Amino acid sequence: MTLSDESRNSEAGKPVSLLIGSKNLIYQVSKWLAIISIVTIFVSLLSGVVVRYLFSTNLGWVTEIPNLFFPWLTMGAIVAAAARNEHIGIELVVEKLPRLPRKVVTLTVNVIALVAFSTMAYHGLNVVEIAGGQRFPITRLGMSWAYWSVVAGFAGLALVSLINSALVLVGGEEQSGPQVSHGEEGI
Repeated sequence: MTLSDESRNSEAGKPVSLLIGSKNLIYQVSKWLAIISIVTIFVSLLSGVVVRYLFSTNLGWVTEIPNLFFPWLTMGAIVAAAARNEHIGIELVVEKLPRLPRKVVTLTVNVIALVAFSTMAYHGLNVVEIAGGQRFPITRLGMSWAYWSVVAGFAGLALVSLINSALVLVGGEEQSGPQVSHGEEGI
């Protein structure tokens, strides 16, 4: 959703445009991270199948690629959905509330999410440290590489929650609704 030229050029529109632009940047980075991950997994598994049938041997490293990239695919997709406000939520009750209570509920939920996701990202660093000494047997890559996806993903979710909170405070949450149609108008 884009802002009108009038609201974009107004003083109130500048913070909103900056916040929405930040969420769009987070969305783009997360989306491409997920795309690169799924393409890497697909190409590696496809090459493993081709080598197995053409040469009757296997590429051992092929089995490790999904272990490395699937967590990045998952966290990238989760952060991308959150940045576009397309995550699963029950909004029926909140949408029926008057404007001020709706803003309070939205702000409260985002602050709780900010604290929870920040805590998970912080504690994920412990998991990375523990897994740092473990290595995949064939590629010899550290298993912590896959666990960094959890830290990065929860940090991204915390950042999205922070931006959503700021949007509520500056009055720009209406411009930050879901970015795509889910087909409801066709019903």
